[in-house]
Amino acid sequence: MNIAAKLRARRVDARNRKAVARALEQAPTPAMRHELMAIAQAQVTTLR
Repeated sequence: MNIAAKLRARRVDARNRKAVARALEQAPTPAMRHELMAIAQAQVTTLR
């Protein structure tokens, strides 16, 4: 992977982390928060 691709990947990762954090903050219930965390963790393991 070249340097430009690594930078793009880091930006995408940062954008996704911010989106997940925002969704967790705006979740109306603790159950929804837990569900969002489970989905985010499942996606991280499948992406790598």
